[in-house]
Amino acid sequence: MTENTPETVREDYLARLDAAMRDLPHGVAADIRDGIAEELHGLDDERVIARIAQLGDPREIAREAQREVPGSGPEIVVPSPSAPPARRRGPATATRGFAITAALTLSFGGFIVPMLGWIVGVGLVTSATLWKRWEKLVAIAVPVVVTGLSLLISSLVSGFSGGGDPGGGTANNPLVPGLAGWHLLILLGFLLIPASGLWLLWRLRGRDPR
Repeated sequence: MTENTPETVREDYLARLDAAMRDLPHGVAADIRDGIAEELHGLDDERVIARIAQLGDPREIAREAQREVPGSGPEIVVPSPSAPPARRRGPATATRGFAITAALTLSFGGFIVPMLGWIVGVGLVTSATLWKRWEKLVAIAVPVVVTGLSLLISSLVSGFSGGGDPGGGTANNPLVPGLAGWHLLILLGFLLIPASGLWLLWRLRGRDPR
C-alpha cells in the first residue's frame, strides 16, 4: 500500500493538473504547473493537503486558465474613442434648403405656372418638417379664406345694391367697383399668396434641421 507522503500527494495533484491542462497552450500550462509546484514544494503533509484544498479541482484551474488565454473566446471589437459615430443624414424634407424651396414655390410658383405652381408649392410646404402644422395651415388657408370671404361679401353687397334700384339697373355704388372680383383675384395673386410664403421664410429663422 502506497504511503501518502507530502511528495506523493503533491505529485498526484500535479499529475491530475497536467491531465486537465492538456488542451492549453504548452507555455501557459507549464507556467501554471511550475507555479503550483513551487507553492507545494517543501510543505509538510498537513500544509500540502490544506494548500491543495485551497487550490481546488485541477479541472477548474484549467477551465479558468482557458478563459484567460487570449483568443480563446469571441473577439470583442471596441470602437475607437477618436472616431465618433457618423451622424445619420435625415430626409431631404427636413433640410433648410427644401423648406426655402417650398416657401418660394408657394409664393411665386403661381406666377410661373398659373394655379398649378401654387398647388405644387402647397405640396412642398406640407411635406417640409421644419414648420409646425399650424404654420403650414395658416400659410395655405389664409389667402384662400380671405379671398373667398371677400368675394362673398362683395357679391352680397352688389346684390343688395342692385335690388334697391327702382329702374332695375345696378346702382352706382362707389364702395363696390364694377370689377370687384378681378380686384380680389389680383389681391390674392400679388399680395396674399406671396406674403404667406415670405411669412414661412420668416418663421424659418433660427431653426436647424432635425
